[in-house]
Amino acid sequence: MHTILLIGHGSRDSEGCDEFRQMVEKMKIRLPEHQVEFCFLEFEAPDVQTGVDHCVAKGATEITAIPIMLLDALHFTEDIPRELEYARQRHPQLTIRYGAHLGFHEKMMEVLLSCLEKVGEDPHGNNEGKSVLMVGRGSSDPVANSNFYKLSRMLWERTSYDTVENAFIGLTQPDLEGGIDRCLRLGMKKVVVLPYFLFTGKLYKKIARITLNRKEKHPETEFLLTRYFGLESLVMDVLEQRVREAIAEEFTAYDHDWMRELAEGRYGKRGAHHHHHGHSHHHHGHSHTGDHLEVHKP
Repeated sequence: MHTILLIGHGSRDSEGCDEFRQMVEKMKIRLPEHQVEFCFLEFEAPDVQTGVDHCVAKGATEITAIPIMLLDALHFTEDIPRELEYARQRHPQLTIRYGAHLGFHEKMMEVLLSCLEKVGEDPHGNNEGKSVLMVGRGSSDPVANSNFYKLSRMLWERTSYDTVENAFIGLTQPDLEGGIDRCLRLGMKKVVVLPYFLFTGKLYKKIARITLNRKEKHPETEFLLTRYFGLESLVMDVLEQRVREAIAEEFTAYDHDWMRELAEGRYGKRGAHHHHHGHSHHHHGHSHTGDHLEVHKP
């Protein structure tokens, strides 16, 4: 029997864990052809080993494990694979596949736009003097942190805000206080704090407290705080896609061509030339087709 095992991060905050369980129930409805189980990496039961044991006890001979994580930090690249390898050693008869995190997806960008709209923002309107401050969890993995910056840059490309700044609530810099201060030094009249979080928890609530504190200290600046978004239907769409891709042994969590298409509103259609150097593009005497280019593959 094939079982889907959804692996949540876990939280010391019971509300966040309850919201993850709600996500699991939603996925059961979307995947009626599969047995769907869940576990947590840390802080909450069942842990990964217990989750795998539950699957086996219910007759699973094959497990597709899906990390419910936004980006590819060390939990995704090291901690969960280590747990799954240990489970494989304990159950040598078991086939275990490991799927992708949510990663880059056009619908995740739509989720961010929706978060802004739900607090009364028009992401494409007149946003002069306004900044979005995206707040990530933060990681000791520099690649994960840089991918967070990639998303925030794409949000700027997709909207009309003066700036989209970055901050982290743990493990690395810039921290949230520094991010807010940077927006204030830039002279922003409004700062929209946008946590990149699936569920509530101690870190999200910390973001809310810091934002409220800065709002009280700087009454001349308007502050807004968007909500976490893990139970939104668009997120569920991406998660379902990641499950089905894992079953098919496909992997698109790093695909980013959609980012170029979404930026056409700012730069125009792809392939159009926007430079002006005083001569025609039709009489160079050479070809732009790339006929003479060679691609050397390792």
